[in-house]
Amino acid sequence: MKLKLLNELKNAVISAPLNFEFGGVTFKFTAKIKLVPESELKTLTEKQGANDAEIVRTLLVGWDDFFDDGKEVPFDKSTLEELLVYNGITARLSVECINAQYRITEKN
Repeated sequence: MKLKLLNELKNAVISAPLNFEFGGVTFKFTAKIKLVPESELKTLTEKQGANDAEIVRTLLVGWDDFFDDGKEVPFDKSTLEELLVYNGITARLSVECINAQYRITEKN
């Protein structure tokens, strides 16, 4: 690979602030989303039987500032699975995981 900058993207994580309401409950936290090459994203989203939960399990690698009952919730797979029981939350997280792949941050 000629561009060394692109090599740095192999381990990049995107911070995506989320603030949404589902069933009258507000979810507000910063999602940590794995950056993947277009080919991997295409494979993940176009394969037969792909679903939102699988996309989230693959791309969501953490979160910050997620509070429940006044206590910070550490990211772990079991807590993620609790969230994925609700299709509305799963779909919202999946959309954000995909959209984050295309978001560019302007620098001054």
